[in-house]
Amino acid sequence: MAGKGEEVASSIDAQVREAVEKLVSEIRSSVEDIREAVDQQLTAALQSVQADVKSMTLLPQIRTAIAALEESAPAASAAPGGNDAGTLKRAVQAVEKGKSQVDVLNGLLEQAVQFGSRAALLILRGETFSGWKGMGFSAHGGNDENVKRFNAAPGLVPQLDELLKQEHVVEWDGANIASRLGVPAPARALLVPMVIKDKVSAAIYVDAVEADEKRLDRNSIELLVFTTGLLVDTLAIRKKIPSPTLSQESGAAPAPRATSAPAHPPAPAPRPTPVPAAAPRPVPAPAPTPPAAPPRQDATVAFNAAHMRDLVTAAAPAVAPAPPKPAAPARAFESPGEVERPSTQFVPPAGLQRGGGGSPATEESKKHDEARRFARLLVSEIKLYNEAKVEQGRKNRDLYERLKEDIDRSRQMYDERIGEDVRKNSNYFYDELVRVLADGNPDILGL
Repeated sequence: MAGKGEEVASSIDAQVREAVEKLVSEIRSSVEDIREAVDQQLTAALQSVQADVKSMTLLPQIRTAIAALEESAPAASAAPGGNDAGTLKRAVQAVEKGKSQVDVLNGLLEQAVQFGSRAALLILRGETFSGWKGMGFSAHGGNDENVKRFNAAPGLVPQLDELLKQEHVVEWDGANIASRLGVPAPARALLVPMVIKDKVSAAIYVDAVEADEKRLDRNSIELLVFTTGLLVDTLAIRKKIPSPTLSQESGAAPAPRATSAPAHPPAPAPRPTPVPAAAPRPVPAPAPTPPAAPPRQDATVAFNAAHMRDLVTAAAPAVAPAPPKPAAPARAFESPGEVERPSTQFVPPAGLQRGGGGSPATEESKKHDEARRFARLLVSEIKLYNEAKVEQGRKNRDLYERLKEDIDRSRQMYDERIGEDVRKNSNYFYDELVRVLADGNPDILGL
C-alpha cells in the first residue's frame, strides 16, 4: 500500500513538474515575441524620426542652391539656351507651389519643358524604370500618354543602367528612349537622377528636337530636379507654401507698377478705414453656427473595412452644413473648381472665434493645417506609386481592397503623427482618400 502511495505521489510530482516546465516555456516564448515586436516598433519609430530630421536638415540646401544660382546669373545668361537665373527662379516658384507630391512632380514636368522640347518622369520600382507622365510629346510628333506605357528593365536602356549604377547625369542622342516613347529621335537628350530620402527614386528625361537644340539647358534642368527632390523630401514638414524666400516681387515686373502706384494710393487708402468698423459685427453671427462635432475614436492602429464604414457615416454629418448642397456633399469633388476643398471641414470649439487673432485659435488652426497637409501627402504618395491599381479600383469600385495594405499603413502613420485633439474633430485622412483616390466619390472606395 505504501509502495502504491509513493508511486502515485511520484507520478503527480512528475506531471506537475512537466506542466510547470511547459508553462514556463510558453511564457518565455511569449516574452520573446513581445520583445521582437517592441524592437520592430522602436526600429520603425527611429527610422521615421531619422527621416524627419534628415528632411529638416535639407531645407538650407534649397536656399544655398538658389543663392548660388543668383550669384552666377551672368554666366547663366551666356549659356547656349540663353536662360538666366530669373527664368529658373520662376520655374522653381511654380514647382514649389505644389501642395502634394503629385502637384510638385507635375510642376517639374511643366517647367522642364521650358528648357527643352519634351520631358518625362520615369519612376524606379526595384530596378525597373516605369513611365509616370510626359509633357511635350504630343506637340513634337508623339503622344504624352505613351509615356505611361514605358517600361525598361535592367539591360534594355544602357543609359538608365548607367544612371542607376553611377548615380550621375547622362547626356547622349536619346534615340533609343525616343523610339520606345514613339517619337522621332531628338538632337540631344538628358537623363537626370532624382534623389529622395537619400536614394535615386526616379529619372527625369528631357530632350530637344533640332529646332530647340540651343534651348536645352543642362545646368537649369539639373538644379530644377535637385530642388524638386528636396521639396518632395520636406513636403510633410513645410508650413509656408509658397515660401517667402521665393517671393513673387523680384524681377522686372515690379518696376512699372512702382511708377503708377503713387497716383492710386490716395483713393484706396480711405476705403479700407470704414471696413474694420463693420468687420467686427458679422463675426458674432458665425460664432453660434458651428455644431458640436461628433466624437471620433480614431486611435485604432488597424484600419479595416468596418472602420472605414464608420468613417463614412461619421463624415456625412460634418459635410451637411455646407450651404449649397447639404444633401450630396461627395459630389462637390466632381467640380474642377472645388478639387482642393476637403469634404469634412474642421469645426472649431465653441469658445474660439475664427478671426479673433488669439493665440489658442492660431495654434488650433496650425495643428489642423499640418494634419490636412500630412494627410494629403500620405494619400498622394499612395496614388503616385499605385497609378494602375487606382485606375482599376475606380472602374471596379473596390479601391480599398486593392490598396488595403498601403491605406492601412498610411492611416497608422497619420494616427501616430496627428494628435487625438485634432482627430476627434476632423478626419482629413478619409477626406483625402475620397478626394485624391476616389475622385470625390466615396462609393468608389468599395466599403
